[in-house]
Amino acid sequence: MPTQHHFNLDPKQVTIAALGLLDRQLTLGGIPARYSELNFTGGIGDVINVNRESRGIPVQESGISTPIKNPITGDKNVFAAASDRPLPTADRRAPDGFINESRFPVQLTTLAQNGTTLSMEQIAFDLRQFGSQVLSKLTRGFAEYFDDTTASFIKANINRSSLTAAQKAAIGGDITVSIPTADGTAANLSRRALGIRTALVDARMALGIAGVPASERYLICGPEVEAILLKDPEFVAVDYSGDTNALRRATIGRIYTFDIVPHNSFGLEMYVFHKSAMLLASACPAIPMGAVTGSVQNINGIATRMLVDYDYGKKADTVGLDTMYGLATVREDPDYSVRGTPVGEKFVRGLKISVTETAPAGG
Repeated sequence: MPTQHHFNLDPKQVTIAALGLLDRQLTLGGIPARYSELNFTGGIGDVINVNRESRGIPVQESGISTPIKNPITGDKNVFAAASDRPLPTADRRAPDGFINESRFPVQLTTLAQNGTTLSMEQIAFDLRQFGSQVLSKLTRGFAEYFDDTTASFIKANINRSSLTAAQKAAIGGDITVSIPTADGTAANLSRRALGIRTALVDARMALGIAGVPASERYLICGPEVEAILLKDPEFVAVDYSGDTNALRRATIGRIYTFDIVPHNSFGLEMYVFHKSAMLLASACPAIPMGAVTGSVQNINGIATRMLVDYDYGKKADTVGLDTMYGLATVREDPDYSVRGTPVGEKFVRGLKISVTETAPAGG
């Protein structure tokens, strides 16, 4: 009887495990909303149309019928009958509401992939736990890639630069704040933190005016802003050390409805937005005919394909993960307006806060 591979891998279970590991390891990459397709027949450069949720169905006001009164003036013992109530003159039928979920395109721009070759000697003598020795390394590489890619996307796209002057006046635009350079004194620490907190209050107001939900809001910043907030006597950090989710562990606290997530890709800058501001769309093609085995799975909105092949020349197994994906900002519907000002298909679910340091007067 031939010797069996001691890993005895089930491609479906391995792919599900890989996606579970990936989801727990994502920090910035775990923030965007997700959409995935498993039975995708296109390729890189193709577009997936994703539904955009409609806003609330408007409510129509209409008055009740005219109150009935005692027809006999001054007689407190005789009351009007219900039949004396006049019929309403206006039409009180509610308008037919429509769930208007418009669609917007997300282009699959990138094929993200990694893999490893396992020689027959490694499999026979070196590898004993596929999950910790192989699978976790593949998923960790994907997590780092998606975090860095999401950081670059945030820098390039989370802003309100597309709004006109009139729209910015109605809904608020990007924010610039100046803080004093650090000198280590307690008064200086408070002034620097006050500048940051004031800007965040303005950002909160701008998101509120736009009707952005108060839940699942994020503040993305660099270590410099993180340090300013942590040195603020009024700021209390939150400890998520017991949580296994990387995003929760990276969140240092909450301020003015924003979960604070620092990342080394950012400097003295801040980006605030709602989770729905960005969408990660992923799709996987079918298992190729030449693969020894493989599986395509979707866990928490991430579609990933695992392939296992064999290299006869090297007498080695090749194990790899891949996915096709695209990132997009979510803009509003064409008829979207704020306080009577038409905004239309513009991005309003987030904004950028630019921070500059200035030397104190006479310094």
